[in-house]
Amino acid sequence: MRKGKILVIDDDEDILRLVGGALKSRGFEVLTASTGTDGLELCTAEQPDLVVLDIELPDRDGIEVCQEIRKTNVVPIVFLTVRGDETDVVLGLGVGGDYYQTKPFKISELVARIEAALRRELVYAERKKLRKVLQIKNLSLDLSAFELRKDGEPIKLTATEFKLFKALAEHPDQVFSRDQLLDYVWDLRAEGIYTRTVDVHIGRLRKKIENNPSEPEYIVTVAGLGYKMPSL
Repeated sequence: MRKGKILVIDDDEDILRLVGGALKSRGFEVLTASTGTDGLELCTAEQPDLVVLDIELPDRDGIEVCQEIRKTNVVPIVFLTVRGDETDVVLGLGVGGDYYQTKPFKISELVARIEAALRRELVYAERKKLRKVLQIKNLSLDLSAFELRKDGEPIKLTATEFKLFKALAEHPDQVFSRDQLLDYVWDLRAEGIYTRTVDVHIGRLRKKIENNPSEPEYIVTVAGLGYKMPSL
């Protein structure tokens, strides 16, 4: 049974060989590219189920590649970044990345992260079959169509943004700490750089849904606690 198609974009031939071999041994179909340009072409032509993307590429950086992918595709993206470089992580998440893996890494850790990400995507794909619409003021979240609309107009969300919005929308007036959102959406432990992940994605969501992101109405900050979505 086909487990999924993975596109790996990295200019390090050793990493391409190592990651590609490990994923193939787990039953995945693997595509590889050593430049951002080639990676974008493959992503458009092959429509992978997940992209592993190095931030440092020879022709164009991974941030730019991610931005290009996000113009037409909401495929999950796992960034590869140098350990401890929080700037890269924040930038990557800010332009549409969903997950990240720091270098150097154990291949087993990366494969486990990829498999977990794909399992979550499968769960949400199955849930899409059950018709359910959540109404938040003039926002409509259609769980079956995997779609958010504002005043009837569609708003394009990545899978991670959708899950984050859904978590808040399904529990109006409930305050979620960053730790709780990390566990619910990313299945990550809460420490330092990981909690920043939540803030970056909340910022991205606000830019897409709020009339004035600096004065949010849909996703509000509860000082010292976290975030909540007020009820009607």
